[in-house]
Amino acid sequence: MASARVSDSFTLPGLALDLVPHYLRPGRSGPPGASGVVLTLIADEDRFNIEARRGSAAQLLASLANSFGAAPVNGPKTIAAGGFDFVGVGPSRWHAISRGDGRAERRAALAAAALESATVLDVSHGFVTFQLSGRSVVEALAKLAPIDLGEQGFAPGACAMTQIHGMSVQLRRRLDGGFYECAVPRSFAGSLYHALTDAALRFGLTVEPAQAVI
Repeated sequence: MASARVSDSFTLPGLALDLVPHYLRPGRSGPPGASGVVLTLIADEDRFNIEARRGSAAQLLASLANSFGAAPVNGPKTIAAGGFDFVGVGPSRWHAISRGDGRAERRAALAAAALESATVLDVSHGFVTFQLSGRSVVEALAKLAPIDLGEQGFAPGACAMTQIHGMSVQLRRRLDGGFYECAVPRSFAGSLYHALTDAALRFGLTVEPAQAVI
């Protein structure tokens, strides 16, 4: 996945927004040698909660398939369609994740496709997502999450709501297979960051600056 460095802040008229949280400490730590885990805070992500209205799930799925070329599925899986990753988070409920260029157009298309059959809520600013990769990423995550992260139990596209240090975390494996993501409500992001970095430290850890994943 290509990525772009994100500036520390941007300014709107009368308002300065800090894009880099205080807890993020880019750099290398742990034993010498190649890093076993690389952690990146994902910036510039759109995330929408989609919930089908009662009795309208089939209509919603048909509309999404017509607009984006494929429909999400019920269950803890990721379906990529039309620039979105649709992630199942509950019965007739999904998160639609969009990154990179063209997000405004995709946002409008999603609103139009779901207009008659679902409630769509923009939760982009309510969540923080950490990307993890590296040869030891599964071992590090296995220290925290009480789920089977092996190839059979957690294939590319799999996702799960799990508990990490008492926090409810959306853990998913991206469709490319090499990257894992942990998304958490923003108020818990600092605590999750420290849990992830503590678990990864023994394997050699690189924390990258916040990046927009494309």
